[in-house]
Amino acid sequence: MDIRDLTIIGGGPVGLFAATMARLHGLSTTVLESLPELGGQLYALYPEKPIYDVAGFYGITGKDLALRLREQAEHFDPEFRVNQAVQSIERSPDDNSFEIYTQDSRYHTRSILITVGIGAFVPRPLTAENAERFVDRGVYYLMPPLEHFRGRRVLVVGGGDTALDWTLAIAPRAREVILIHRRDQFRGQEESLRLIRESPNITVKTPYELTRINGDEHIAQVVIKHVKTQEEESWAVDDVVGGLGFLPSLGPVKNWGLDLEGQTIRVDPASMVTNRAGIYAAGDVVSYPGKVKLIATGFGEVGIAMAQIRHYLDPSKHGLPHSTNLKTIPTR
Repeated sequence: MDIRDLTIIGGGPVGLFAATMARLHGLSTTVLESLPELGGQLYALYPEKPIYDVAGFYGITGKDLALRLREQAEHFDPEFRVNQAVQSIERSPDDNSFEIYTQDSRYHTRSILITVGIGAFVPRPLTAENAERFVDRGVYYLMPPLEHFRGRRVLVVGGGDTALDWTLAIAPRAREVILIHRRDQFRGQEESLRLIRESPNITVKTPYELTRINGDEHIAQVVIKHVKTQEEESWAVDDVVGGLGFLPSLGPVKNWGLDLEGQTIRVDPASMVTNRAGIYAAGDVVSYPGKVKLIATGFGEVGIAMAQIRHYLDPSKHGLPHSTNLKTIPTR
């Protein structure tokens, strides 16, 4: 059986950057992704969502960022395997490597880096009356193409970055966007809030919650309620966007013998190693004191993990050489 230096579990943005770093420094690498496409949450859930907090880009869409990360990784020729949901990780009989089992394959590897993000993608549902009846025909958790909203009246529900980003993405096309949040204060980035306040076709309503959606074949109207006074208002809208984020679910990861904290994996931030020697993790799936869940943070964690993985595989190597000092660029 072919044995790899490193197998990366998760083909989202952090996993793709990890593939680049691993191959850049000469490690034979396989990336296992459970979805049919690489890119993870960015590609599957937020293809047209603008991303502002990745260095070097202003408002790049999730799909474009995922494609650029994939192109960067492909230059170094790692092995990508999609539709490969990892079920279990076992120590090999020699105790110096691992065997990874998916639904239909087995992979042999000397080390592992877990970059599965938030795990399974389960949207937080709207609790308003009739919300379930209009899912994907007026109520959206996974976004349609943004052109769908051109000239339409759209209600966005939520108070975090997901809701703010979608509001800003929809507004240039929509006739009107109403953003409601059940608290007075938003949790998103200040720059996003500034842009929303300055937009002529965005109305912000706080503290309000969505109580009912009315319509026959299509949404015609929503009813929102002031959280404190309980007074109700009706608004004519065509679409409702649930921007409440996603419920994390680690799925099979819970059975891999790792030290967990809720729906995250505990790691040593100085090395990104888990409680199992040879298994590392990075990105939104990890927890440690002071952890910040940003794509940029995940990229930095990859650099830390890769230095430690190189040393784990070859104790004579310490840290990572600067890419400008590499005499040759490795290929598979």
